[in-house]
Amino acid sequence: MSVEAIAAPTRTPPAPLRGLAFCGIAWALLLSCVALLATGLLVGERVSTYDALQRAVARGDVHSVVVTGGMSEAFRGRQSVTVHWQEGAVHHQAPLVEQHPLRWTVTRQGLPVVFSVERDLAWLDRGVSIERRPHEYPDYNEVYGWRLPSWTSVATLVVGLGGVLLLIAGPQPRRATRWAWFWMMAAAPPLGFVAFLALGSSLSPRPRPDLGRRLTGGRAFLLSVLVGGALSALATAIL
Repeated sequence: MSVEAIAAPTRTPPAPLRGLAFCGIAWALLLSCVALLATGLLVGERVSTYDALQRAVARGDVHSVVVTGGMSEAFRGRQSVTVHWQEGAVHHQAPLVEQHPLRWTVTRQGLPVVFSVERDLAWLDRGVSIERRPHEYPDYNEVYGWRLPSWTSVATLVVGLGGVLLLIAGPQPRRATRWAWFWMMAAAPPLGFVAFLALGSSLSPRPRPDLGRRLTGGRAFLLSVLVGGALSALATAIL
């Protein structure tokens, strides 16, 4: 009589603590990138032009404008002002100059010159409301034509340093060498940084099979330059 051997079920060994730590850091950095991008869309302002505001008001897409700076009509001279408006879900801002009395229509730097924003937009007869506020000179972080609060630059620096430390001290990245991912992160942010976290880092604590040949540093540098230039052009055209 033969006795069939019953194989005992095998248990998958738990992931090492080091792998879990790197996995948690990678997820934290990836979520931080998503949060920063969302913050840019919610509180950032796209740098635009006064002509764009006039066209938006004429179409009826803008019903309220905030003007920071300016002067009373009794004052003689010129002063820089900034107009802020919202079109859809996107916030915009544009610089221009108010001059009393009005002598020029454009400055040497190409900024439009008006007597006052109120008078200039009144002829459009769209019932747009204009609010005056004191001129503010806050620090800001400008990324691809968007002005973000100054704290985003500190947050971006912290996240960037965390990514570099993960690249250096973490497990061997996938799909490309460490130098290749470094060039992608440095020359094509934030796309290269997000690509490293999503495709090259350890989002899972369990080991994954090697994908074979990887991108090297020299080729990655050339690719990152091309991707960075294309990303800047695309952001200028769309954003």
